[in-house]
Amino acid sequence: LPSLFLANGAERKRRARLAVDLPEEPETPYGGGADAYSPEAADAFYGARPFLVLERLAWLTQATFAFNIKLLLDYARGWPAENEPERAKECLALCEELGPTFIKLGQALSIRTDLISEAYALELRKLQDAVPPFADAQAMALLRRDLGVADLSEVFEDLTPGPIASASIGQVYKGRLKPGAYACANDDATAGGAIADVAVKIRRPGVLADIALDLHVLRLLTPLQVRVSNAVNKVKTAPEDIDTALALVDEWGRGFVNEVDYVAEARNTAEFADAMRKRGLGAVVSPRVVGDLLRPNVLVTEWIDGTRLDASASPDVPRLCGVAINAYLTMLLDTGTLHCDPHPGNLLRTYDGRLCILDWGMTLQVPGDLQYALLEFIAHVNTEDLDAIPKDFVNLGFTPPDKLNRVAESGITDGLSFMLRQLSGGGGAKKMQERVKAELVERYGTEDREELRKAARAEMIERMETQLESEGVDVRGVSNVMEEMSRRNRELFQLPTWVLYVVRAFSTLEGIGLTADENYAILQECYPYLARRLFKDDSPRARAALKAMIYGSGESLDLDKFAEMADGFASYTSATSGAGLSEAATEISLNDADRAAADAQKELVADVLFAEESNLVQETVVAEAVKLLDASVRATLSDALDATPLLSRKLDGDDSDEDDPVRGAIQNLRNLPAPARAALLPLTGGVEAAAALA
Repeated sequence: LPSLFLANGAERKRRARLAVDLPEEPETPYGGGADAYSPEAADAFYGARPFLVLERLAWLTQATFAFNIKLLLDYARGWPAENEPERAKECLALCEELGPTFIKLGQALSIRTDLISEAYALELRKLQDAVPPFADAQAMALLRRDLGVADLSEVFEDLTPGPIASASIGQVYKGRLKPGAYACANDDATAGGAIADVAVKIRRPGVLADIALDLHVLRLLTPLQVRVSNAVNKVKTAPEDIDTALALVDEWGRGFVNEVDYVAEARNTAEFADAMRKRGLGAVVSPRVVGDLLRPNVLVTEWIDGTRLDASASPDVPRLCGVAINAYLTMLLDTGTLHCDPHPGNLLRTYDGRLCILDWGMTLQVPGDLQYALLEFIAHVNTEDLDAIPKDFVNLGFTPPDKLNRVAESGITDGLSFMLRQLSGGGGAKKMQERVKAELVERYGTEDREELRKAARAEMIERMETQLESEGVDVRGVSNVMEEMSRRNRELFQLPTWVLYVVRAFSTLEGIGLTADENYAILQECYPYLARRLFKDDSPRARAALKAMIYGSGESLDLDKFAEMADGFASYTSATSGAGLSEAATEISLNDADRAAADAQKELVADVLFAEESNLVQETVVAEAVKLLDASVRATLSDALDATPLLSRKLDGDDSDEDDPVRGAIQNLRNLPAPARAALLPLTGGVEAAAALA
């Protein structure tokens, strides 16, 4: 029976590769779109088709069996380095063979050289824009059907005979439109002129059916995977573990199914371009959409000439990495629509020196409350206000509200502070491991890896026991301290659905940064945008976050922190500039761009300091200036009065008469705030004049 399943699957794939006619779309449990995914519908659909599921399971088992056996043998032999290049090639072939779901996984891993070896990363990068295509005859038949034409020459002057790129969801052809009134998806986009050269994206036939089946199989295998993983780590599996894992699969499935909807992708593309333009981020763009040719299976956009950001040799690539970071922060904390598929194949450096973000099929909507919760969390972390972080966990959805007090007493904020300090050092996971090891070596006095592991484990268990005892637990009755702490942590923490996408986006950007600079620190790159956002957003929650940043938990202004924020705010323009540079940009042109950015910085600072409506930055500057002026006037008046010949003795002399009425009046005058002294000047002008003359 398994052989029959495998033979049927192989024959179906062979026929699909050789097909010249457009096949009928297979049935699916749901359609494409953000709200279409339904695991309940999939359970009912595939429950009535058990042989389809068994065939896919048999295929996955057969396809991965040999590769897994080879990995086990390599593990037993101590991971011989000479085998890695061959295994990497086999892994690439396996991802291509298993279909869209596994191609996406390979794409995500291809830039994480801090998580996988360089040999694997080099091979998996071929998935970014070199996924095996489907038949051109099928693509052309689908294009004619959806555009409603008998011959494609009615629409295109020219169209490449084969795809110039092939991805997991569809493949792309380059064409030239016939002169005509093909409108863009949004009115503002016409400012770029008429569209001639276009990218024509055509969806793979049956891709939604493949994705739906793989997601259903993943849901079936997830409980087994969780149990095996926990058994390896010697942790008991609780129902909550399986529920959390299934929730992650479902959330990822919603994004993947949404990516199949080309109409939604067109809308996301146009809205992003409008949002960046309105916010002055002209250095980042997206292709304009030809709205008249938009179909559920066809997406036609402006052709963008450029090179992949990770492959460009231009000297302004570091600048464009800053552009990318600020663009994604703007999406996350401002526009509320986050691009969730930023692999290197989707990030281009255009020939005029701008960053172009492609492929807007997978996005995440970020609500306003979550945006402000993130700003507050960042402010409290930056100032190490650890007492406020548990409340941030609740606002971010990490902790149930009824568990707030337990989290505050758990000491988790100390571990978070340690982790963020390591992240701020930059260098990705590899450098973090080096820094952590150095700290452990210094703490335990040995460089032996096994001894370090044992010492760190013993200290961790000791801290866990202390924590349990503080909660009234008799640790002598606990057979496995780590298991008990794991159970309690599951009660205190939950993983919000949005985290998966945010981590994916920013880990990808960090990976690109690490390829250019091994010490790249993504937290440092975030600072200019955060400073600008807090300086310009005068909403109550943004004010509170900014106040936490520059005042901390006290009432006195942290001048160093304020200066750091001001520098970050002023450098925002430099971090987001770069447009207008050619592919052959020189140091001279870069310096010109820097001077232009400096001028823009001055204008940006002036906009905040001299805005008509009051803001916290103005109020802080004025308040601190008044304090400084008041102290200066007090000191000057004191020196002047002490020196005046109208007084019989100096006010600060040891032999002064404490009952001297003139002395007492002048002392009271000196103690008044500057505004009050100014108001009383008509009455005290004589004394003030005398002091001034003296």
